[in-house]
Amino acid sequence: MKDFQFKMPARIKFGNGICKSTAEFCKELGASKVFVLTDPNILKINILNPIIESFDNAKLPYEIYSDIIPDPDIETVDRTAEVLKMSEADLVVAVGGGSPIDTAKSICLLQTNAGSVRDYLFGGTKTVTNPCMPLICVPTTAGSGSEMTAAAVITDNQNKIKLSVTHDYLVPKLAIIDPACQLGMPGFVTATTGLDALTHAIEAYVSLNANPVSDAMALQAMRLIGKYLRTAVANGSDVEARSNMAVASSIASVAFMNGGLGVVHGIAQSMGGVAHVAHGVANALILPYAMERNVVGNLEKFRDIAIALGEDVDKLTLREAADKAASAVFKLAMDVRVPLKLIEVGVTLEHFPEIIKGTMGYRLLAVNPCKLQEKDILEILEKAYE
Repeated sequence: MKDFQFKMPARIKFGNGICKSTAEFCKELGASKVFVLTDPNILKINILNPIIESFDNAKLPYEIYSDIIPDPDIETVDRTAEVLKMSEADLVVAVGGGSPIDTAKSICLLQTNAGSVRDYLFGGTKTVTNPCMPLICVPTTAGSGSEMTAAAVITDNQNKIKLSVTHDYLVPKLAIIDPACQLGMPGFVTATTGLDALTHAIEAYVSLNANPVSDAMALQAMRLIGKYLRTAVANGSDVEARSNMAVASSIASVAFMNGGLGVVHGIAQSMGGVAHVAHGVANALILPYAMERNVVGNLEKFRDIAIALGEDVDKLTLREAADKAASAVFKLAMDVRVPLKLIEVGVTLEHFPEIIKGTMGYRLLAVNPCKLQEKDILEILEKAYE
């Protein structure tokens, strides 16, 4: 067994309705005023109500800011960081999916580290040197897992690419995992974010950087998603399904924070910058096609994936069992009705060269189970096209 280290990132508090104690958790971290960051959709469906009520009851001052866009760009982050500075808050609570949480991580970074978020993105001119403003995350989707990780994904519109800023200082102080905050999630969002979480688990499991601890978390996340995602999509008010998907998303993110990711995320990040495809949608779409290409990199682990997703492989050869992994994901994706062809999400053949270029520059492509070249990325895109 190779040497490894394992990081258990944010502290978790899990419970149905636990978001009603948000003010208490903020006070435990010494907050005197809270900056609540969310998006317009969260405001519309009243998810914030119990959180705000907790602040009012605790007489803890707060300010709500919701001018956040999906797949936040550099300009949005820099502008929001200035709003936070003017608020005089000393702790941020992010409520929402990956976009508000990644924005929150970035603006907390910019309170204690000078410059634009552009300076800290992969390939930038600065490194994070000071601890960030404290952050508590309340995820309303079960997919991005950003509430647990040390990275934030930001869109660089100038260069048409999504990039990450990564440092241990970005890990939130606390993740409040409350299934009640996810009951109103629409079926399509549930499906794409759930498959995003599955992508995290699968890529972490087959990564060249995987270790026994990340493997255990990745496999458990796969089992939970395979068992509960269909129900969460079909019946969004099923608390048991929501609870298990919420846990699966968080532990899948811990797995990938330690084990790494691969070509699916490379393509998805590039596709997001070039063709503006939402990250969860891109991962969900590309995942099974990339698995078909990657299977030869680790037949044993792909067999494990098939078993975790409920496939019967007892009488199959190793290769036949391994091939069942991708087919299991195809079946799951079809059952929860996500797009399975690039043409459905607005990606054209003309986008391919830029997507391939961005993918080849993805820093975690090096830990993908197969060493891939441009022709391999093209092959994946062509299979996924129509």
